[in-house]
Amino acid sequence: MARMCAGRRSVVALLVSALLLAACGGRSSAPSADPADTSPGNGTATQPQAQAIPPDLQVPKSVPQRATGPARQSSTRVIRRWLAALDRGDVERAAHYFALPSTFQNTGTPVLHIDSEEERVAVNLSLTCGARAERTGGAGAYTIVLFRLVERTGPGGGCGTGVGATARGAILVSGGLIREWYRLPDDPSAAPDAPAGPSA
Repeated sequence: MARMCAGRRSVVALLVSALLLAACGGRSSAPSADPADTSPGNGTATQPQAQAIPPDLQVPKSVPQRATGPARQSSTRVIRRWLAALDRGDVERAAHYFALPSTFQNTGTPVLHIDSEEERVAVNLSLTCGARAERTGGAGAYTIVLFRLVERTGPGGGCGTGVGATARGAILVSGGLIREWYRLPDDPSAAPDAPAGPSA
């Protein structure tokens, strides 16, 4: 699997930059028939999926784009507990649902290798929206999640007009912790080499 091993400072700097860009405003996404590429947790939209994505920002081809069966209950339980901690503004608790090391990729970032407490906290700080796992499905070891973005009930949020938008993710949970977290394209059929299978 393609991964970018970044030093502690570069990972934190990338995530802080993404957070600042979200705070400075960008186009917001609301539910529609043609949703924009909304990053889970930051409430901002980037350019439409039809635009070319640089190779280093693409989701690795080994990561499934859609579910092929039911999700594992043990994995969905961890994901929902992580989301609950994030929703109430307990970033430190939410961070501890990420393994060390783990990998993380949101919209506009390369695959980041998270190997310190500082980095896993930074990952969760970069997700300023709360989210609900609206639908889940399984694809091998991964859980494919359709998130519904919400305003956090606790401190530290700032979802703004991103509230109500949806986003998709592929999350690998093992040993009760998140080992891999990838933001997926909103439309799985638009992703190159997407494996066939039923929707999550």
